[in-house]
Amino acid sequence: MAQRYQLQIRDRHGFERTLPLSRSVTLGRQSLCDVVLSDGMISRNHLRLDLRDEVWWAEDLQTTHGSFYKDQQLGRVIWEPGTPLRLADGAYTLTLQCLDQTSSELHLHAILETAQLLAKEVDLEDLLEQSLDKLLSISGTNRGFLMLLEDGELTPRVQRNLGQELEGSIQLSLSSVHQVFETGDPVWILNVADQDHLQSHQSIHRLELKTILCLPLILQGRRLGVVYLDSRRPITEPLNLETFEAIVALCAIAIERTRLSEENLRSHVLATVGQVASAIVHDFKNGLFVLRGHADLLELSTEDPKIRHHCRKILDCVDRLTHLSQDVLDFAKVREPNRETVDLRDFLEAILEPMIPQAAEMGVHLHSEGPACKVKLDPGQFTRVMENILTNALDATKDLEGDIFVTWAVMTGGVQIRVKDQGRGIPRKVIKRIFEPFFSYGKKTGTGLGMATVKKIIEEHGGALEFISQEGSGTEVTITLPEHPITGIFKAPEESTGSHQVLG
Repeated sequence: MAQRYQLQIRDRHGFERTLPLSRSVTLGRQSLCDVVLSDGMISRNHLRLDLRDEVWWAEDLQTTHGSFYKDQQLGRVIWEPGTPLRLADGAYTLTLQCLDQTSSELHLHAILETAQLLAKEVDLEDLLEQSLDKLLSISGTNRGFLMLLEDGELTPRVQRNLGQELEGSIQLSLSSVHQVFETGDPVWILNVADQDHLQSHQSIHRLELKTILCLPLILQGRRLGVVYLDSRRPITEPLNLETFEAIVALCAIAIERTRLSEENLRSHVLATVGQVASAIVHDFKNGLFVLRGHADLLELSTEDPKIRHHCRKILDCVDRLTHLSQDVLDFAKVREPNRETVDLRDFLEAILEPMIPQAAEMGVHLHSEGPACKVKLDPGQFTRVMENILTNALDATKDLEGDIFVTWAVMTGGVQIRVKDQGRGIPRKVIKRIFEPFFSYGKKTGTGLGMATVKKIIEEHGGALEFISQEGSGTEVTITLPEHPITGIFKAPEESTGSHQVLG
């Protein structure tokens, strides 16, 4: 049986990775090297490892910061397995290791090694980094990325040795990567030279790729993401597809476990914060009540305009703090909505009507359209929902002379309300956090509980909230309220008016 080798690479920060080693390779900083080492101390072409008659030779390629073997600067020497070799005075330490396992033992070792790594308690970002590095190491590839499904879209979370524009850096198009995710069918090309249908692709020759692997991350039939790996050299002694799929499945399990752990921790922290906040805010509101009472008495007891002006400032501030305190209390409580039957059109237009002057000052037109229909909801709570969403829409649209459209429609089993603006839109990275408690974007005041409270109220009604926005193209918020399970509350009138009104 032929001797097997692997290369252990340890960087100056202590991070280790291993690569199977079966032929001569070049290590360096430039992307065309067989093994890419990104440290700035490493030369573009730094070290050459040659296998001659079962003997490994190491050769420094006349580098600036040198290579060192047995504490001597390296020229070209026989490299003994187990003896460390240092690059650029410690930027990387390389060790050649002998492997005597059979193929099945190698596969089992790779699975156990991955399971041991992913069983550690780490945060999600570290886990994704470690997962990708482990997959690169086990597969023998040197470039790749890992994408996760977030908010309905595949989002790149970690990558290695690729440019910022993934589409131009990989052999597969991103549409093909998405297809792997959708179908669950992996792409497993160990040597492009064996694939006749790929030889005509110009990008094959431009990128000089030899190995392309793309597999979905699947857990119990649910797709979590996708991993893409490639290399400029063919893999001569690869793991088989079944083994590698098992290793990828381990990564999927670890990713989901870490996600759930972080969500549970976040829920526990928020629950604790809510309990503490409730106790503090109740005392705070009592102080505000006393402050308001004295300011009211002072304002009524004097005709001095300056004193009355200052009293009004105090009262305005008390009102704002009272409103913020109520936001915290409402978010901390879980309550059953106090439902009443209302006409949805009258209810929404009553909310929109007072906003006409404010919108006009901002150069914004409010539009409403929808049928008369009976809805059972908590008027007080749902008024806060609509006011919060509409206030955000006005803030995003002001000075742009745009429009805001409020529409609603009866659907099977419920009703949908849409608020669409032509405002500035929201960056993608902010959208992911829009419902996160205590997170605020684009506002100098507020608790950051506005949209979190909106989502909470809608969920207490048994509904759902969808938020779609693109920076520079406006935002659309969709509220779906289900038919009440007891009374069957959503009923379209016999003659729907389908009215359209421009307010203001």
